[in-house]
Amino acid sequence: MKSPISFDQFKKNPISAIAFLLVIVVGYLYIDNKTVYAQQLNEHKVRIEKLEAEENIMEEKLDEINEKLLECLGLQN
Repeated sequence: MKSPISFDQFKKNPISAIAFLLVIVVGYLYIDNKTVYAQQLNEHKVRIEKLEAEENIMEEKLDEINEKLLECLGLQN
């Protein structure tokens, strides 16, 4: 792979060459950050779905316990 900047160009204008390299690095970091963010978002969606399912199960159990408690206390309508 041939570099877009030759060594002679780098010697003539090192600040421009470094700025060009920094633009490439920042672009790479931006894309990498977006990819990692998308992966984390998908992982969190799966986790949230599992937690919501668990919460529904717990709520059903709590409702059953409350009904039994009301029966025991004789307060159920």
